[in-house]
Amino acid sequence: MKILKAPETIFEGLHLPECPRWKNGALYFSDIAGGRVFKLNPDDKVERIFQSDVDYIGGLGFSEDGGLVAVFSKQRKLLRLSQGGSVDYADLSSLCRFVLNDMVMQDDRCFVSQPGFDIWSGHADGMPDLTDIIGVHPNGEPYIAASEMASPNGIAISPDGQMLYVAESTAMRISCFDIDPGTGALSNRRVFASIPDGGIPDGIALDKDGAIWAALPVAATATSYAAGPGVVRIEEGGRVTHLAPVGEGRRALACALPAEDQKTLYICTVPDFEGAAAFSQAAGRLERVRLD
Repeated sequence: MKILKAPETIFEGLHLPECPRWKNGALYFSDIAGGRVFKLNPDDKVERIFQSDVDYIGGLGFSEDGGLVAVFSKQRKLLRLSQGGSVDYADLSSLCRFVLNDMVMQDDRCFVSQPGFDIWSGHADGMPDLTDIIGVHPNGEPYIAASEMASPNGIAISPDGQMLYVAESTAMRISCFDIDPGTGALSNRRVFASIPDGGIPDGIALDKDGAIWAALPVAATATSYAAGPGVVRIEEGGRVTHLAPVGEGRRALACALPAEDQKTLYICTVPDFEGAAAFSQAAGRLERVRLD
């Protein structure tokens, strides 16, 4: 396993940075607890492009016409964002009991994850119940895309739109599905890789060689939870090839790779935490490490 050098800080003062997505040479990411969406431009300048005072903003996606769509977690909706405001895109409340989390969007079809308990009010009492991945057809109609999922969290889709990858946090694994291009139906579910050493995966990114980069904010043992090692690159079957460690006292929540050259890994981090302290200090960062 190759250990990468320590990342550099690009931007800080965030509450809960998450859900980074690369689009047209820029990196978009959410500050979930701050209800904000930011854009990192090629000159490394960061601009706030949206602010919500009523909800947490999670996963991000882009429609075929370039529009930005975002998860509004507690309202259990997808909204289309603009600098002038937001408009409803899809209401998922009938298929989501608690809150929504991450999403991915391609060809105007969305796949949205939900943890299966209210992550914003505290930890689950014991192991949370299995839950669903929600799909959204291009016309905005939601449907159950996959069931019996163990706290589905980070989510990614292959560039050709034919495979979906999901981090099942409480099962400590990455699962994948084939996607029917016509209907959006998911099939052929299998385990892409189990995370070693008790790592609990959060945000994920897919590289051009078909490996997954997974942020591991937590490492679990039979008796305790501790900060995870950072971001790992893991191949199908479970072989870990790279580790991008984050600084001592910090945890990695999500990661992204530029679509064009994939020579840089962007990492969303927060201080070590207990419960809500993850986003109470406004000490979240967007960080970056160059890849050989």
